[in-house]
Amino acid sequence: MSFGLDQHWRTTMVKDCLQLRPDDRVLDLATGTADVSILVGQELRRLGASVRDAVLGVDPSNEMLRRGVAKVQQNGLEHVVRLVKGDAQDLRTVQVIDAEGTLAEKSPGAREASVDKISMSFGIRNVPDRAKALREMRRVLDPSQQSRVCILELSLPTGETFLSRLARSFITEVVPLIGWVATMGSGGEEYEYLERSILRFPKPLDFARELQAAGLPVERITSFAYGAVNLYTAAPA
Repeated sequence: MSFGLDQHWRTTMVKDCLQLRPDDRVLDLATGTADVSILVGQELRRLGASVRDAVLGVDPSNEMLRRGVAKVQQNGLEHVVRLVKGDAQDLRTVQVIDAEGTLAEKSPGAREASVDKISMSFGIRNVPDRAKALREMRRVLDPSQQSRVCILELSLPTGETFLSRLARSFITEVVPLIGWVATMGSGGEEYEYLERSILRFPKPLDFARELQAAGLPVERITSFAYGAVNLYTAAPA
C-alpha cells in the first residue's frame, strides 16, 4: 500500500535517526519479519562491529519471527541479529526462537540500561498500554548522550494542502477499499483495523508529549507522505 516507500522510511530510520556506532547494542521492537533488524545488522557489519548478538529483535508473533529467522540466515547475520518472542510492555523475559522456528523456554530479556539504541516501526500504535511500553523503553535504554529511540509510525494527516487531504483520503477511503478487493469482498478486517488504529493514534505533537512523559524527550519529528508517516527521534532525559 505504500508503493514500496516503507523500505525508504525504514532505511532513513536506520541510517539517519539511530546514528549507529560499531559497539552499539540495538533493540528492535515489533520487529515482525526482521526487516529493520536486518538493516541494522547490515549497517553494524559495515561499520566493523564485532559484538555478538548486537541486535535483539522482539515480536509477539511466532509466525512472523519464524519468517524473520529465515531472512536473518539468508543475509548471513545469525551472529549479529537474535530474534525473540516478547512483549514491548515487559521486556524482562523473552523466548528465544531457533533456526527451525521453535520457541525455547523463557529466558531473561533486556536488563536496565542494557541497550544503546531502540527502533520500532509501525508497531507502537498496536500496543495495548502505550505508556507502559514507552516507560519500558526508558528502563532498558542506556542514559548516555549517544543513546537514541527512533519510532516510525502512521498517523492521520492533519494539513489542509491538496496533497495532505489526498493522503488523508487514502487512509480513510482507499485502504478499506483495498482490503475489500484483496479479500474479494469476503472480509478485509485487517485493513479495517489498520484504518481504525491510525484514526485512534495521537497527533504527532501529542505522541511527542507521551514520549516526554516517559522520560524520552523528542528531539525531532520527520514527516513523510504529507504527514501520513512520522519518524520520532528521542533521547533519554
